[in-house]
Amino acid sequence: MTRDRTCDSRRLPEGFEDIEQFVDHWSTATSHERWCLRAQTPYPEIVRFYDAMFARAEEATVYLERFPLNDMPEPTANLLRLLLAMCHASVAVEMHQSSSIRHAPSAHALQIVTGFQPHG
Repeated sequence: MTRDRTCDSRRLPEGFEDIEQFVDHWSTATSHERWCLRAQTPYPEIVRFYDAMFARAEEATVYLERFPLNDMPEPTANLLRLLLAMCHASVAVEMHQSSSIRHAPSAHALQIVTGFQPHG
């Protein structure tokens, strides 16, 4: 059976093309990477990402529930990582209204070494 190459090159599952623009920047492997990324991203970009993801979060969650965490196709894993990044962005948008936490240690002073596995 031959696989369709267009499916192999998709970065998100079908139906989520409108948020594909965020994959390169926000789809990171670990919680620490997401935390650092949020701290380094300009606040207006965080808000744009958060708003786009929040609008699709429930639909994405329902879609992701069909897959085991340890065995997701790459487009599905990218969608999961975007949702995890949205959680980090939500702290900036909903709590701090800033990319970073005021009066907190710099990104280099704190390192998150483990998170929910296998997606850090």
